[in-house]
Amino acid sequence: MNNQTQNYPEPNLAKDSRKQQVRGLWSPREEIVAVILGIICFVLMYTLVRVITFIPQDHCGRFPKDWFTYSNNCYYIIFEAKTWNGSLTACASKNSTLLYLDNEEELKFLKSLSIVSWIPVFREGRGHPWMWQNGSTCKLQISDFPPEKGNCAVLSSGNIKSDDCEFPNLYTCKHKLEN
Repeated sequence: MNNQTQNYPEPNLAKDSRKQQVRGLWSPREEIVAVILGIICFVLMYTLVRVITFIPQDHCGRFPKDWFTYSNNCYYIIFEAKTWNGSLTACASKNSTLLYLDNEEELKFLKSLSIVSWIPVFREGRGHPWMWQNGSTCKLQISDFPPEKGNCAVLSSGNIKSDDCEFPNLYTCKHKLEN
């Protein structure tokens, strides 16, 4: 056996550490995992914020607890199909009105809930203007396809479309809270 020892360079930990810092803290695989975890955290935080903002702060005062609030309004989603006139009458019996839209923000909110509901908009017939139940002209974009559908309006999949007033649809009642 040879008494000669091979000369191996001694590890220079300080130099290796500096090289590691220059190259980056993580390998490409670790970077991908970090990005994916970051995205998951963002989605979870976003979902948590959305859920918290939709939790009713109160349940609409004198209304039953299954009503919920949003922006000074109380809403009650009814999972029972009625005709357009039937839904108007049913909401009136609950000291409320059929779902009407105050502004674009409210429409976005209702779209996020995927609500299907009659709204108090109608026309006298094809070619006539769409009117709110109170008699004012409706400025909402109402899809009229297929054209023979009807003379009442329903909110569905975030869009407003015409439908046969006698066809039973789900509906939502709304009550404006007093300030």
